[in-house]
Amino acid sequence: MDNTRLSQRSVSSAGSGKSQATASSRSLGKYKRVGGNGGVDESLFGPTSTDRSARPSEERVPRSQKSVRKLDKHEKVEMDSVVITQEEMERIRRAARAETLNQAESRRREEQEQRAAAQARAKERKEKMLAREATRKANLQKSDLEIEDEEQATMLNSNAEQAKLEQTDAVKQMNQMTLYAKCVTIRDAQLLEKQMIIKDQQEQEREFERRIEEERSKALRLAEEREEQKKQERLRGAQIIQTQIRQREQERIREMEQLDMEREAMLKKADEIRQLEMEREAERKRAAQEMLAEAAQANKEQLERKRQMKQAQEEEERRIAAYIAERDRKEQERQEELEAENRRKAEEVARLRAMQEKQNDRAAEMDALRAKRAAEDYERSWRERERTEALRKQQQLEEIQRSREEMQRQKEAVLSQAAQMEKEQFQRILHVQKAAEAQLLDKERQRREENMAHNAALRMQIAENMELKARQRQEFLDEGAKARYEIEKERMRIEKIKQNKIKDLKSLGVPEKYLTQLQNVKVNVS
Repeated sequence: MDNTRLSQRSVSSAGSGKSQATASSRSLGKYKRVGGNGGVDESLFGPTSTDRSARPSEERVPRSQKSVRKLDKHEKVEMDSVVITQEEMERIRRAARAETLNQAESRRREEQEQRAAAQARAKERKEKMLAREATRKANLQKSDLEIEDEEQATMLNSNAEQAKLEQTDAVKQMNQMTLYAKCVTIRDAQLLEKQMIIKDQQEQEREFERRIEEERSKALRLAEEREEQKKQERLRGAQIIQTQIRQREQERIREMEQLDMEREAMLKKADEIRQLEMEREAERKRAAQEMLAEAAQANKEQLERKRQMKQAQEEEERRIAAYIAERDRKEQERQEELEAENRRKAEEVARLRAMQEKQNDRAAEMDALRAKRAAEDYERSWRERERTEALRKQQQLEEIQRSREEMQRQKEAVLSQAAQMEKEQFQRILHVQKAAEAQLLDKERQRREENMAHNAALRMQIAENMELKARQRQEFLDEGAKARYEIEKERMRIEKIKQNKIKDLKSLGVPEKYLTQLQNVKVNVS
């Protein structure tokens, strides 16, 4: 039974060998010859295409140890002929012979030993060839392309190692701390800049209030000076009138003793006039006090309503308009009263003059005429001064109003400029933040692209170095020492990355308080 199976296997092996040889000869027959007799045995590639038309009879000739059958170029060979080696022929013969189990087992062992020996020899030859090639490359001077390739390979390895380290948890944690330090540094800068803007606005507010207070004080001081000037003018006018009255009284006493009653009446009238003037003066003082009180109240209201400046400004303008209208009304009433009093005095003087004309001579008539002219001159000068004073007050009020409007426009311009500057600053900070984020995204995308681009080269390098690393791992007996060495090496790399990140943050101006957390990170590699 076993012999039958061995025979069937031998026949099938022979048939398969025949078919394989036929296919090989047909496929190899398609090669094109380049030289005529270049020292290559073309029978190794099967018959040429030029010999297919006419082949001689088969003649097998052994060739050295391989025993390769070679066809004579001048002989005809049939189309379905097969060329096999002596080794293949011996294998077929051995397969055709019946073998015992022991023989088959011994044959398999021999074949395995032969294959192992062949593999060992091939490996030894390969190692020798690699060693010779490495020696040759080491002795040869490297070209620029080779140097560039080595530098490129070194850079690829460095980038791969850096990318690998960037994916570790410790480096990711340090990256988060670095990003946080940058963010809080930018935030502190923004807060400081905002505080400076607020401080500038407060300085502008204080400067505006100071100018307002100066204008108010100046207006009050001018009002007091004008009031004092009016008072002095009134005193001088009263003194002049009193002097004139006394002179007239003395002249009348000397000239006309008979007019004592009339002079007494005139003196009484003069006293009444003085009393009226004093009352009017008191009224003016009270009006001035009311004006000062109203100004003080208006100042308090202005300070209290500063937060609502627009409404306060409108209210102040309405109040000023009302005050001006009321003051004009009072001045008009006083003017009308004064004119009425002057008319009454003039009528009384005229009446007295008429009475005197009946009794006095030409001198009395001339005195009355001079007194009338003096009164008219004084009244005209007083009216002119009042008109001038009213015009000056109106001009001053208009100037104050223009100053207030100008200060309001300046304040609005300053506030608008500050708002524009704050808006531009916000846009600039937002642009910087967006640019930083875009730069980070671009760097991340570039890093991913570089990693993807280097993956092929890395895989190729890893594939080329796998066998060498595997042999080195097998030869490295102290695995514990190697592991500790690798852990220490990895720790030193991560520590170097940490120091580089701290150095970069310091160069960017990050405060020391935001670097403490990153400096206190313990590098632990498991």
